[in-house]
Amino acid sequence: MSRVPVIILSGFLGSGKTTLLLNLLEESKQKEMSFGVIMNEFGKMDVDSHIINGRSSVPIQSLNDGCVCCSKKSELINSFEQLLKTNPTIIFIELTGIANPEEVMDEMLRKELISRIYVKSVVSLVDAETISNITTFDMRNTYARQLCAADSIIVNKIDLVENLDKSKIVTLIEQLNDSADLQFTFKSQVGLDQLLTINRTGKKQDKDSLQASEDIEQQADQPSYEYLSTIALPVPIKVTKNIIEEYFFCLKPNLIRAKGFVYLEEDNNIYLVQFIGNRLSWKVFMEYESQPFITLIGVDLHASQAFEMFSQLVKMPVEELLTING
Repeated sequence: MSRVPVIILSGFLGSGKTTLLLNLLEESKQKEMSFGVIMNEFGKMDVDSHIINGRSSVPIQSLNDGCVCCSKKSELINSFEQLLKTNPTIIFIELTGIANPEEVMDEMLRKELISRIYVKSVVSLVDAETISNITTFDMRNTYARQLCAADSIIVNKIDLVENLDKSKIVTLIEQLNDSADLQFTFKSQVGLDQLLTINRTGKKQDKDSLQASEDIEQQADQPSYEYLSTIALPVPIKVTKNIIEEYFFCLKPNLIRAKGFVYLEEDNNIYLVQFIGNRLSWKVFMEYESQPFITLIGVDLHASQAFEMFSQLVKMPVEELLTING
């Protein structure tokens, strides 16, 4: 029996991984390819799987409330086994934005999996605005880990950056990985055929890149995600865009990423709301039919403070909000 290829999608929080996956799934329908998907969410509540399920019927295994490269390692084998029962042509793993792809690849070498699957390639997405503001990489940084492990690097959301200096970005990335396929795009527009032509077995790894990878492991004395915390905030009442926007900006600079589903007073619709950096986006998402919530990811976020701040903005006691949700 031939082994099923696996493409790992990595990239820091808000870089466009789920949008890329949606684009690839749509293209796969036209090619009559059967996909399997493993979705890893750092937060307790699953946002991305709802997004995929709202647009596709592809088999999905969800691993929530932790990173698949650390606390969720033990569940990865079962997720693969469940997907392999559906006879997929290819499997995509969308990692949480703080995962180290190399640790996931190590798990795929276990005896239960190695005869059934193989890593075809590692794709790493980066936000053009974020990387434009970086002058040098700390080798212990999650970005560096993800870029160093990649076979394909996609600099995404270039349409959101004025006067983008592509040469600066190329130079910066090549300091870590000069053998990966590198491209610039927006809205995660990358063709499936293009990704399928990239093979990890053909990736050039010279002594410098190997040493860089080793340096990352030697310098890291803790998992790359430990400095982040996640909070699931119930939003059981209708709110306004202004309230949500004010709430997110009140949580800065500690808040790095936020995403979830809320009902808006303005038009009585449910929206997918996403926040990263200074960007806030809204999209009608009536396919979501469960309790509204927002996942908050950041540094030194405290649930009691986050709940109290939200209750003040909506003028409702925390206890009442939790009672409505429960």
